[in-house]
Amino acid sequence: MHIQKVIEQFGYTPNEARVYLTVLHKGECTIADIAATTTMPRTSVKVIVDALHKDGLLNYYVKKRYKYWIAESPEKLLARLRERETALRSVLPDLNALRHQSGAKPIVKIYSGPEEIKLIFEDIIATKHNILGISPWEDWIKLLGENFVNDFTEQRASHFLHIKLLVGKSANSSHLKAHDENVQRETRFIPERIKILSATFIYANKVAIISLNKKLPTAVLIEDSDVSHTMTVFFNELWELSS
Repeated sequence: MHIQKVIEQFGYTPNEARVYLTVLHKGECTIADIAATTTMPRTSVKVIVDALHKDGLLNYYVKKRYKYWIAESPEKLLARLRERETALRSVLPDLNALRHQSGAKPIVKIYSGPEEIKLIFEDIIATKHNILGISPWEDWIKLLGENFVNDFTEQRASHFLHIKLLVGKSANSSHLKAHDENVQRETRFIPERIKILSATFIYANKVAIISLNKKLPTAVLIEDSDVSHTMTVFFNELWELSS
């Protein structure tokens, strides 16, 4: 992705991103320098640099009555993102309470193909909640690839996200279980009489059900606390039957 587009994703306009990058590249410059480089009117540049200064991305010093603008470290962008995340997390309980009170309908999303299905596992990491999983292990590896599954396991463990995983017993899944302690995982084997043909992952108030059909693998992600609760009850019953 182009660097300007990345900066715009932090909530800045294209012109604000251009001005910041111009100052960052030049090291120090006047309003006239910025206007000449960006081909923007000086009046517009002045408004933008004042806004970026207020936001902590630009600073200046005065030399011979002229203001010379300098860019603060790009780490400021990351700090701003963290501040926004902290602020959002502080009000998440209130937002979720409002959503529940309003009787909001469940959110249902459909994912088709391995690449789209991988987005669910990115969401699992981003949600930062412990996970309950049921999966035909070998089929899951074939669908998403061993490298992706290993990367997901490492990311999950690095975020201390514990998973209780139910799988069919096999040589591969036995090897998997032997390494549980190292990766924040607890694995049990489903009774042989129970055949699992799709994967299910329960986390927070979400349930992902993944069809492992080789021709067109498809996943349904349901975001609803009642559905999540019910599926958790089913999972716990199956967990008690497993070894």
